[in-house]
This record gives sequence, C-alpha cells and structure tokens, in this order.
Amino acid sequence: MLQDPSPPPEKTPASKAEIALRRILRSAPQDLWLDTIRRTKGPQHDGLVHWMLGQAECDFAVAVHALYRSDPIKHLASGKTLPARPGHHDIFAQILLNWDTGSYRAHRLRVQTVDAHPSQIARLKEAVAAQKQSTLPFAIPQQFLDPRGGKTLRLLKGQSPDDAPQLWKIYQALGLDVLSSPPGVGRVFAMLSAARDRLGLTSGSRR
Repeated sequence: MLQDPSPPPEKTPASKAEIALRRILRSAPQDLWLDTIRRTKGPQHDGLVHWMLGQAECDFAVAVHALYRSDPIKHLASGKTLPARPGHHDIFAQILLNWDTGSYRAHRLRVQTVDAHPSQIARLKEAVAAQKQSTLPFAIPQQFLDPRGGKTLRLLKGQSPDDAPQLWKIYQALGLDVLSSPPGVGRVFAMLSAARDRLGLTSGSRR
C-alpha cells in the first residue's frame, strides 16, 4: 500500500476529562467503547476516536463505526495516498493502516444500524465496485463491506453514563451525547419540572 511520506502530524493535548475517560476505557468492556463512539459528535471528538482506534483491544465494531463516519466514499473519489502517520483527523487512513498491521481482529460486538446503516453499506459497496482497485493507493477490506457477527452491545446498570453520575460528569464535560441532567434525584426533578412546564404551556394555550 502506497503511503505519503509526510512528517508526523502535530498532536493536540488531551483535556483532563478526556484523559480521565481514557483511564476508564482501559479497564472497561468493549461495550462501553462502542457506546462511547456512538456518543461522539464529529471532528470535535476526533482526538478521542483516534486514541480508541490506536489501542490493541479496540473491537472491530468500533472501527466499523469510525470508518463509516469518516466519509469513505469521499476518500475513494479523491484517490489520494494515505498519510504515513495519520493525525487525529485522518481517521479513514488510520483504520486502513492499522488493519494492515493486524488491528481490529477481535470482533465480539455486533455492528448495528446506528454504526453503519444498510444504505451506507450499499452505497460504499457500489462505490468500491465502480472503482478499479488496482488504480487506488489503498483498498477497503471486504470485512468492512459486510460486517457480520458479534453480540449486541449490553451495558449493566452503573456501566453507562446514562445512570452512573461520575461517568455522566466526564461525558458531559467532553460534550459527548448524554442527557442534559445527571443521573439521580436531580434528573427526576428536571423531568418533573419539564413535564410541568409542558402542561403549563398546554393549559395556557387553551385559555
């Protein structure tokens, strides 16, 4: 596979919240990894995703989610060589280069619609078929075009930021997709207050 002999990219320092999350993920099941990448919101979380994809324990399903989020069809159309040292925003290149060196062979979790929608997979297959692979400086592995197998993600109570206050605090600080109020009594009050406000608006509109 041809690579672009570019200099190593500059690294963006991780925030305290991201460092804390990395420590948690190191000893967490891959279910939390997949749950976490599903909560990311684009380029602002590329640093976290880049770190996850660089870890030996990263599950295949996590890599599939990241690949389909990286706009692979755009990369096929450009046909550019992959950077030798992918930076935080070179997610597509990082996945393919890591695959070539044996990463993501552990496939315990199931790829679901939220990770790669069937229509996305179909479009990527068509794009790959339309390209002459011999003319591209990279190839998308067949496994990413037909991601089968694995078990559905399952987090026990207390393993998810939705119901673990300390986890919620870290995810919320990072801007990951979590509920606006923390787990516990505060969330119950917030839900009751929101419901009361809705009822008040409804009642007011009838006057």
